Amino acid sequence: MTEQSAGGIVVRGAQVLMIRDRYGRWTFPKGHIEAGETPKEAAVREVLEETGVRATAGERLGQVGYTLSGGNDKQVTYFYMTYESGEIQALQTEIAEACWLGFDEAQDQVQRYGYPGYRVLLRKAKEIESR
Repeated sequence: MTEQSAGGIVVRGAQVLMIRDRYGRWTFPKGHIEAGETPKEAAVREVLEETGVRATAGERLGQVGYTLSGGNDKQVTYFYMTYESGEIQALQTEIAEACWLGFDEAQDQVQRYGYPGYRVLLRKAKEIESR
């Protein structure tokens, strides 16, 4: 069975919201889709829960899939999100750190300390932002 999650790449001007997970990897806020919730709704909720930032979900950026340590598969749908309000307050039980980074620095962190497939999502978000 494949677990479904959703998340967002939140953009604020020339910056993107990034998190460092419990494993030391740089990534983006995400989480489980709850019953009766759309992936877009889940992405908005998870960004707020994990970082304290309110954002509006826009275009679907794509999906990233991987296998969890227990052997189950996970599929995460990511959305381009626009910052609305809020100060970063990282949910310490889920993530180690959250911060705003410029797109170039975010790409560097994802390349050096991220997961496969996330560079493509970040590039798509930057393209949308520059329209």
